[in-house]
Amino acid sequence: MTRWNLRPLLAPRSIAVIGASESADSWAPEIYRSLRHLGFGGDLFPVNPKYEEVWGLPCRASAAELPLGVDLAVIVVPARVAVRMVDECAAAGVRSAMVVSSGFAEAGPEGVHLQERLREAALRHRLPVLGPNVEGFVNYVDRVAPYGTTPPPRPVAGGISVISQSGTVAWTMNQMASDRGVGLRIILGVGNEAVLGLGDMLAWAATDPHTTLVATYLETLRDVGRIGGGLDALREAGKPVLVCAPAGRSEAARRSIVAHTGALAGNTTLRDSWLRAHGAILVPDPVTMFEAAVLLTHHRRLRTAGVAAALQSGGACTLFAEAAGAAGLVLPEFSKETRAELRRALPPFASQNNPLDVTGQAAVETGMYCAAIEALAGDPNVGLVAFDAFPPRLEGEGVWAEPVLAKARELQRRTGVAFASVAMSPIAYDDAARSFVARSGLPFLQGHHAAAGAIRALVELQEVSRASAVRLPPHPGRARALRLLRGLEGPLDESRAAAILELYGVPRPKERVVDSPEAAGAAARAVGFPVAVKALAPELPHKARLGGVRLGLAAALDAEVAAAEVLEAATRAGARRPRVLVQRMVSGAEVLVGAVVDPRFGAAVTMRAGGAMAEAGEASFVAAPLSRRQAMRFVESQARRCGLGPESHDLRAVARVVEALARAAHDLRGRLASLEANPLIVSARGAVAVDALAEARPAS
Repeated sequence: MTRWNLRPLLAPRSIAVIGASESADSWAPEIYRSLRHLGFGGDLFPVNPKYEEVWGLPCRASAAELPLGVDLAVIVVPARVAVRMVDECAAAGVRSAMVVSSGFAEAGPEGVHLQERLREAALRHRLPVLGPNVEGFVNYVDRVAPYGTTPPPRPVAGGISVISQSGTVAWTMNQMASDRGVGLRIILGVGNEAVLGLGDMLAWAATDPHTTLVATYLETLRDVGRIGGGLDALREAGKPVLVCAPAGRSEAARRSIVAHTGALAGNTTLRDSWLRAHGAILVPDPVTMFEAAVLLTHHRRLRTAGVAAALQSGGACTLFAEAAGAAGLVLPEFSKETRAELRRALPPFASQNNPLDVTGQAAVETGMYCAAIEALAGDPNVGLVAFDAFPPRLEGEGVWAEPVLAKARELQRRTGVAFASVAMSPIAYDDAARSFVARSGLPFLQGHHAAAGAIRALVELQEVSRASAVRLPPHPGRARALRLLRGLEGPLDESRAAAILELYGVPRPKERVVDSPEAAGAAARAVGFPVAVKALAPELPHKARLGGVRLGLAAALDAEVAAAEVLEAATRAGARRPRVLVQRMVSGAEVLVGAVVDPRFGAAVTMRAGGAMAEAGEASFVAAPLSRRQAMRFVESQARRCGLGPESHDLRAVARVVEALARAAHDLRGRLASLEANPLIVSARGAVAVDALAEARPAS
């Protein structure tokens, strides 16, 4: 992978605008206005053979007339000319380029060809190129903005870097930051990523001393390897990365996978599990991403995930509770000691629910409000307290909330509980409000749903280091499993899929594979009653639907009859050489544990209720492989929805199965499309895979 020096591109001291013009139908005037608005103090060189002067500056006829070593060429000529301009700029010693021009890959086959030529030219000259089809960037710290759209009215420098595959999302984040007085390091769109891509920019942010947090909008992973490397570098640097990634189409979802797990791997589940494994904190929309960036600028650690709210109306409490529930936040009941403190702090008619309604009187009796939030901060189940203290709305208005803010700051220092002000809806900030918020030293969040999503992001930040995919050596069973898969493609019969599970340590019931009804009776006596009799054939991955399964058989003759019936059903369904599996029946809760292998994102594993409910509702995937501790945390997070509890079910045994399937799918990712135990029968004494599904892909 090419390592680029991006200082000349992102912090240029000299800029040439190729195609400079004062014409209203050109991007060039907007770029010039943005540069001047932010106070660019370097050298600016207009280049256009049509003019002798542009913007009051001498205009050069070509790049060849530029002084040697110009940092950045901003190219705003038509696409058909842009490739030649890259060559000319490189020949003139220009150190980087940004191609604003559109008409490349986004415009059809001819544009794709042009973009490939542009890429080849840049790589030939080792010239870092941003774009094409890009609006540009605003570098707040170095005060340089080659940006082709309306600049922010009141720019503030800070540590948040916004790096986006959508120029409009970057512009929106830019405007919200300006309106709220939030400091940004840089806002940047990557355009078509012909040369420099999202991964390169994430890697730059990881080493940039001014960047403390990254917010990125991601539409497509054009280079999974580089994006993964950039995310890993940010995590290693201790810089949170917020990712807004809308629904897309993963490779696995487009395949026809026979296992239930494939049906569960929807449009984005595998991509999202991969992103989380590389440290990304996923947010649903740009507004939530902005509020999360505000919150994470102030807070990085929570002593616990529980959230309490002390708000000034019952309506605000109800709406915040709704938003918190939708975001998956935990609103714990207050402890007995907390309730006793609240009784002393609040009027006798006040409730003691979470969220806590302190009533509008709290704005007048600020001592009561301070006592209430102090009680919440002392509750051991609370890690963050949301309250509502609003900035001034009128010129010269006194700020009632100052004592509450002071108490919140003091409690943060003393208890380690995080505090955030949460407004029900967006509020316009004038200069007084911006100054007030800046002085407060606390995060001010706007909109209950966006604020709840931001708090969710802070909770997930606590898990980032623990959620990363682990590096494990190949399992001892890998070589034998690969031999089992040799020459195979498509669904496997259950005995072969079960053999792969057993090689990775997944328990199976006592069972025998036989070729005839007569042998089935003897096999039933050997494994012990009651038994299940199943048809075995790769053409029957879902054999129960085709009459290929008989359950609860208690006599050898019953097993023989059942074997004849399932063999006949298999033949009717098109099986060429069916066999019979005779299996000792076990009892317990039914769970599905399955893994899918995506060609780009690798292996991911899921767990959910098994049997008839296997494909119902949303599935949660986690990237493979997993450590034993990660597998246990995943099982604990999914146990309740699967009908499992630690009192009645061996969750450690389930975690061993999850770990084993994740390991197998990762080890065999070049040959497996999916692997599944469904159902996994879970009891207080262990977990046993009574059915197995697998699908092989051809060796690459």
